[in-house]
Amino acid sequence: MADSEEKSIQDIDNLEKSFILADIGTANVNVILVDTVAGSYRLIACATAPTTARLPWLDVMKSVQQAIGRISEITGRTLLNERGILIRPPRKDGSGVDHFAMVVSAPSPLRTVLVGLYDEMSLASLRKALRAIYVHEVEVVSLADARPETEQITAVIQSRPDLIAITGGTDGGAEERLMRLVEVAAVAAMVLANNQPPHILYAGNAKLREQVRTLLDENSHLHVADNIRPDLATEQLEDVMRLVGDLYEDIKIHNLPGIHELTEWADFPVLPTARAFANVCQHFAGQQQRVLGIDLGSNNATVVMAAADKVQLSVRADLGMGQPMADLLRQTAVEQIIQWLPEEMDAADVSNYLYNKSLYPHTIPQTETELHLEQAVARVILQCALQSTAVEWNWSPPDHAQYLPTFDRLLVHGAVFARAPRPGQVLLLLLDALQPTGTFSVGLDQYGVLPPLGVLAGPQPLVVVQTLAAGVLSELGWVIAPSGKGQPGKKMLDILIESPTARFEGEIEFGKIEVFPISPGQEARVTVKPSGRFDIGFGAGQGKTLTLKGGAVGGLVVDARGRPLSLPRDPNDRRNLMRKWQWDLGG
Repeated sequence: MADSEEKSIQDIDNLEKSFILADIGTANVNVILVDTVAGSYRLIACATAPTTARLPWLDVMKSVQQAIGRISEITGRTLLNERGILIRPPRKDGSGVDHFAMVVSAPSPLRTVLVGLYDEMSLASLRKALRAIYVHEVEVVSLADARPETEQITAVIQSRPDLIAITGGTDGGAEERLMRLVEVAAVAAMVLANNQPPHILYAGNAKLREQVRTLLDENSHLHVADNIRPDLATEQLEDVMRLVGDLYEDIKIHNLPGIHELTEWADFPVLPTARAFANVCQHFAGQQQRVLGIDLGSNNATVVMAAADKVQLSVRADLGMGQPMADLLRQTAVEQIIQWLPEEMDAADVSNYLYNKSLYPHTIPQTETELHLEQAVARVILQCALQSTAVEWNWSPPDHAQYLPTFDRLLVHGAVFARAPRPGQVLLLLLDALQPTGTFSVGLDQYGVLPPLGVLAGPQPLVVVQTLAAGVLSELGWVIAPSGKGQPGKKMLDILIESPTARFEGEIEFGKIEVFPISPGQEARVTVKPSGRFDIGFGAGQGKTLTLKGGAVGGLVVDARGRPLSLPRDPNDRRNLMRKWQWDLGG
């Protein structure tokens, strides 16, 4: 390419552009407008509308148009023409935008049957790979399944799967036992093909691929991936994660009512919301940080742990603040929710709330009691998601009290956080549910920008960098959460805080939450020295001097309650403690 042509392309890439970015969820559609102000990208406006992907509308385009129309009302900028089509490119009168992009989580999850040899080996690895996208496990067939083959076949057929995922056997290893399971899938696929051939993913013993093709090709859409367990010591997930992600897009996203018209607007590939959220978490991790991302949506809960060179993504499509609430009590006891309430509530009332919210996921709390209940439910959902993620990613032994590894930054996205009346409620919810340790900052995605920006993290990184640098996240502040157990009232650590306006030196007692005033954005020099075996992320008893900034909660938060949290058995004492913690954090 000639130098003049190369310079011309660079000039085009460097032109200031405007973007409409849409996040199409199961309950709501969030749309943001990003444009340049004084030569730098900024969030201009955001708007939300209820999703119209389901009855009676069956056209997701309507909710996107409605949200874009609200942005036009906010900004006075015409974005849609008289036929409701996005104006592109911009006109001289200032109407329109340059680019449109979207992320999607509105479709139902992939109904998936798992077929494999052993739960603790190949099936465990398969589950981990499938968690990278929205998947609902509807049936499992394995060597541990004592049902006759005829019952196994019937179960697979009746589960009406979108996908049958088969794994098992090291390369050159088990053959006969795995092929018997493949035959179960083949007979089920033959019956299912009378209606629609199922998609089958094979990620097992590579030596058997041709035999598997012979059995499955005729009655299914067969996809072959790298063996997820080529040997006992190796786990390779990337190929399965890629294929399942592609299948979710082909089977679910592309069949979402109204999506084809929106795809015609899009200048970038459509991404599942979870993947886009993981992208933006890795953007933060690229700044030499370890980032924990939490996305609690209406129909799913996503946990991301991102480092500069690695991203771990786990999506629970059976957990969420909307429709999945009806099944929450199958995974936990109602008492686990009640224990987080600052007021007395009957178990039947809690159950009724869960069922009603599953039927009407758009509803928001109308009373303080409902708000406390919603936040209690969110705590339990996050605990369920975290426990399964910790086991899948081997963060700690299953019987160990501490699930999370330490991290530097916590990013949270979801309506239950964004619409909380006070930032202290959000921070307390996160500290109670996640029980993190170490020293970290907390950023709240109050305007719903993180997943939409994640779609641009690869092709347009400057847009992401500048938009985030402009302060679109609500910085709740820094948290110091020592690990370890102690006696209430005994010293846990010494602390010295020096800021331009104040100085504090003292001790922190075990069992308390303390907030030290530091104005939002103001820097303070903080020296912390834990006692005995307590650890703030630098080793037991190891102190550290840090430069931290204040946030919306009011300053630096020291969570000295120990890990794991210990709640009083007496209900009255427990409720009083919940109220005290809310008061301590300004909730």
